[in-house]
Amino acid sequence: MGGKVRDYSAELDGYAYLPRMFDKARAKLAGNADAPPFGCPLDHSCMARLRVYPEQVLALVRTCGDDDEAILAGLQEIGIPSREETWFDARATEDELITGVYLKVRPRELVDELKPREGHQVLAIEAGEAKITLGDKQMRIVRAGEVVRIPPELPHTIESVSDVPLRVERIQPRG
Repeated sequence: MGGKVRDYSAELDGYAYLPRMFDKARAKLAGNADAPPFGCPLDHSCMARLRVYPEQVLALVRTCGDDDEAILAGLQEIGIPSREETWFDARATEDELITGVYLKVRPRELVDELKPREGHQVLAIEAGEAKITLGDKQMRIVRAGEVVRIPPELPHTIESVSDVPLRVERIQPRG
C-alpha cells in the first residue's frame, strides 16, 4: 500500500469510504503524521452509520494490517448494518464539513475547546449514547462523558442508541 490514502469515493464491497478510513487508521497506527488524521468528522460520520467506535476500527486494522476484506469481515462480525443502509456520499459530506458546519465533540473536561458561537447548542451526554444527525449528511455517536457543539445552520436529530437510557444536559456556553 505504501502509505497512500485512497480517495473519498473508494468503496469496499459496496461500503462507502471504508478504504480511505482504513488507510487513515493504518497511518495513525504507524505514527505517520503526514497522512490525513484518523478520527476526523467524516470518519465519525461513517462510523456512526456503521454503529462502531474508533477503538474498534483501530483494533481491527492493527490485527488485520493491509487486509481490507478481513477488516470488513471483523466489522460484520460486530454486526454492522448492510451496505445499502450505511452508504453515503463521502465527498458531498466532506464538502459540507469544510464549510465549518459540523458537530464538534470533546471529553467533558475539555468543554472549553468547543468554542461555541452565537446560536450553537452545547450538550453533555450524562448517560447512554446519542446518535446525532446534522442535516442529511453528517452524523456522530456521542457517548456518556462527552460534550457536543451543535451548529444552528442545519437541522439536527438526537437518537438514543444504547441500552442505557439517554440523559442529556444542556450547557450554557461561557464567554
